[in-house]
Order: sequence, then structure tokens, then C-alpha cells
Amino acid sequence: MSQDLLIKGFVVLIMSLVFAGTIFFRYDDESRMKSSEGNQQKYLPYISGNLLLSCILAVAIFGVFMFGVQETTKLIISVCFGVFVHTSLYYIALIVTIPLFRKYMSARTCAVLWMLPNYLYITLYSGMEVNAPLVVFHASQNVVRLIFCIWLTGFLAVLLGNIVSHLVFRSNILKNAKDVTNIEILEIWNEKLEAANMRYKKYRLIVSPNAKTPLSVGLFRRKTCVVLPDKEYSLEELRLIFQHEIVHIGREDSWSKFFLLFCTAMCWFNPLMWIAMRKSADDLELSCDETVLLDVDDEDRRRYAELILSTAGDERGFTTCLSASASAMRYRLKNIIKTKTRRSGILVVGVIFFILVMSYGYVALAYGESSTKELIQYWGEAEKFQVEQMYLSTPGQENTIRLECEDEEAFYRYMDDLMAENLTGKYSFSDDRKMLSFICHTSKVRMYIQLSDDIIRILPTDGTKRTEWHFYYLPEGVDWLYLESILIPITTSY
Repeated sequence: MSQDLLIKGFVVLIMSLVFAGTIFFRYDDESRMKSSEGNQQKYLPYISGNLLLSCILAVAIFGVFMFGVQETTKLIISVCFGVFVHTSLYYIALIVTIPLFRKYMSARTCAVLWMLPNYLYITLYSGMEVNAPLVVFHASQNVVRLIFCIWLTGFLAVLLGNIVSHLVFRSNILKNAKDVTNIEILEIWNEKLEAANMRYKKYRLIVSPNAKTPLSVGLFRRKTCVVLPDKEYSLEELRLIFQHEIVHIGREDSWSKFFLLFCTAMCWFNPLMWIAMRKSADDLELSCDETVLLDVDDEDRRRYAELILSTAGDERGFTTCLSASASAMRYRLKNIIKTKTRRSGILVVGVIFFILVMSYGYVALAYGESSTKELIQYWGEAEKFQVEQMYLSTPGQENTIRLECEDEEAFYRYMDDLMAENLTGKYSFSDDRKMLSFICHTSKVRMYIQLSDDIIRILPTDGTKRTEWHFYYLPEGVDWLYLESILIPITTSY
């Protein structure tokens, strides 16, 4: 096991413990029936729903300014491929195991598990890379471009189509809606906001003739509205309705639904992802039910169950509503009527978080085959390059051997014909590898180059804006026997 992997494992272990502890203490705060102490909001998101998307957008925007469009395109392909593979595999595994988790663990644990891939954004930072991929898929540049264009078209169609659907639904709900003016209803609403210590208390409370079930609509605080259907509710029913919607708003479940839609759009041609999105929405509702019904009596449980049965309605986009999914109705009612103690599942969340982050990046895509000569010309000019300061390091040997080229033309021909591919993902390649290092330069550009087994690394310097190592995959590997036949040892460096 490499030292880098041990360091990463230690860091991710600490993050897992902190994450699991945060969830535990937030749930502990929610369990208090009295108002939270101080200014601490009672209901907080376990995982923010916009982390991964925000990070990918930031990478794209800053990449264009720092590296240019071509390099940023490669970076986005790399990020999207990694996220696509990892989220697909994760959600397939979760679909299979979620019935078991629902049986023995709390609803909030199940809801959190659907949101864990949001934390894959941390794998995009330095220090989170793995040493080397275990599986490498190969494709030509044209095939990758075609697949990427098809994927991007489907991604935008799913994402933008759902955003438009959400906006249309929101517009229809707010059409002819009126602000609630009944003093008794407003008192209950403000009472619930105060009890939860909501940071923002100016949410609109409205009645809409187009709403069939109580719901919250809006991603941003100032645009969020709590909507009641145009029907009569008892004061006890209103308390349960408001409690339900405040939990959703405090936990930012609308953003959670946006993230789950984003994952579905990322993996739009995987039918299991659409199943996962539906099941995840059910678990968000089940988690909300669990919190609303903390320490309530049987009468309130019965009243809550009747509310869900009598207010089934439509749910589109990123709205959160009291009752929408008929598929989850039976399971929800069963859990509402019959109280059953389940394990918190905090340890399970921490372990799965650790596995999710540690396993990211072991599948890579190599594409766009080109010769090393073409790569060098890409960084510099088309003129013939010169080589100097050649060193060979071998695993198990403490000394580094300095070399000189006995047949320069043969070495240049070998480098010209050595084929390399772009490689998705971030890798340190820091394990013990046989490595040939040398400086390659033309009249204007100087490059540090390293050959090690199946990887070539290039660091362009002198007048270029690029100061980072660029990795390329060598599908045929390095022919060490041939290189050693044309390179002569001079001295041993310590």
C-alpha cells in the first residue's frame, strides 16, 4: 500500500467521522421538542444539494480562463466520466440494498444515503487522487467526441426539460393565488417558524385554487412559497402541515431533489437512475414524516395519516409536498401508524461515505491517440528537439543512473513513434516505477519529460502559462529493453 493511499485514507477517515458526527448532532437537535437554544436553526440540511454541481461549474469557468477551451474540454470530459461511472455504480448498489436499510435503519439515514455522491466534489481537489487506475477503457478521439455530444444533448434535454417543467408548474400554482390573511392560521404558521428558529421567516404563505396538496415551491429562500389548497383545514391539521413543510424548507429538500435530478441527467440513458430518483424522493418524504412525528401521540399520527390520504396531489420539479407518490403511500402509512424503533445508521453512513470517496477514480478512459512527437509539437514548435540530462531510476535501487544516448536518431525515432492517449481522472502515479527522466528543448520551449511504464509526463516551461504536469497514457507501454540498448550509463547519482 502506497504512502499516498495511507494519507488519503487517514484524511477521508477523519472526514467520515466528522460527517457522521454532524448528522448525529443535527438529528439530536431536531429531536428536541422545545425551541432550539440561541439562534441555532432546528432543521438544517444534512448535505447541501448544490455542492457537486457548483464545483463542476467552477472548474469549467475557471478552467477556460486558466487553461483555455481545449484543455478545459478535456478536464470536463474527465470529471463527467468519473462522476458518471461512480454515481451509476453507487445508485445501482443502493437500489438493491435500500429495502434492507429501510427495514432496519431510520428514514433520515436512507435519505442521506441518496445524497452522498454530492460529496464527490472533494475528489476533484489535489490530494484526493488515487495512485493509478485499475481499469482503463480505450476509445478513439472521434468516438469520444460523438458519445460526449450525444450524452451532452441528453443531459441538457433532461436537466433543462425538468427546469422548464418546474417553472411551468410553479407559474400554474401561483396563478390566482392569494396570501393567507386569516389571523389564526398566521399565528400557527409564525409559531412553527419561531419553534424551528428559522433564519429566514418571510416565506410567503398562500392559498392556491390550482394546488391539490399542501406543498413548498422554490429553490431560493426569497422565492420560496408555502402553498395551501383552497379547502378548509382544522387548526390541528394546519400544525402538522406547517411542521412538514418547515422541515422540508429547513433541510433544503428542494435542492436535494435538484441534485438527484442532476445525477439522473448525468446518467440519463441508465434506466436504473430514473428508478433511483423516484425512490430517493420517497425517502426524503419518509424522513420528513419521521421528524414531524417525533414524540407525538396516537391521535396526531392518525390525523397525519388521514391528511396524507385525503390530500394526494401532483408533484413536479423541485417542489416538496405533503402527499404525492402513490407508490410510497402504503409504506408511509405503515410507518406513520405503527411506531418502530430503528437504528440510527450513523456508523453505516460514515462507512459508506468512506468507501464512496476512497473508491473514486479507479476506472479511467483513455482516448485521442497521438504520437509523442505530436505532443511535443503541441507544447512547442515543429522543429527537431534536443535531449539532455537523462536519468534512469529503478525500483529497489537507491541510486539514480545518469545516461547518454548512444544512437540519438534511434531515440528520436522511438519517441516519434511512441503513441500516447489522453487519460481521464487525477492520479499521482507515485508508486515505485521504473522511470526515465530527461529534458527536451527546442529554441523556444523547454520541457521536462518522464517515461514510466505506461505513463508519460510532460512539464512545459519557459514562456508558457502551463506550469503543471500533464499525464498521458501509453497503451503499448515503454520498451525498456530497446531503450537500454541505445542508452549508455555515465555516472551514478545519489
